[in-house]
Amino acid sequence: MKIHITSQTESDIPELWEIEKSVMVKGTTPHVVTENDYEQFKKDVMTQNMLVARKEDGIVLGSLVYHSPGLAPSRQKQWLFGISVAKQAQGQGVGRQLIEHLIELGKQNNIGKIALRVMATNTNALHFYQHLGFEQEAYFKREFWEDNQWLDDYQLAYYLD
Repeated sequence: MKIHITSQTESDIPELWEIEKSVMVKGTTPHVVTENDYEQFKKDVMTQNMLVARKEDGIVLGSLVYHSPGLAPSRQKQWLFGISVAKQAQGQGVGRQLIEHLIELGKQNNIGKIALRVMATNTNALHFYQHLGFEQEAYFKREFWEDNQWLDDYQLAYYLD
């Protein structure tokens, strides 16, 4: 499948929202979204650094949001990111292409580290990122309380320099 990586547009918001709702579910993220979150989501989409993956016909397959972890000058050489890929597009190279695009963008912008957090229960995601060269950087034991149990979290990082 031919995938194009672009910036977000306002017309992407409904498709991005549907993807977000379908992938932000218990056990894979501590940030489950509900219909009540839509208005804030719409406001946030156009103010974020975002890459959007789409098919040749323009259908949105996924997105990747990235930012510096803080305003201090000492934090400007690294990015944190979050990624969402439509369920029907998973396993077809969409996530890999979004991340590869982000890594190239990071190199162009003199970024030294790209990181993300992954819940320990999301084993498919952990294996995927490790396969792409991400390394475990931190382990957060008992980071989230969900459904009457503690859940662990990892921070993974890709080092560009």
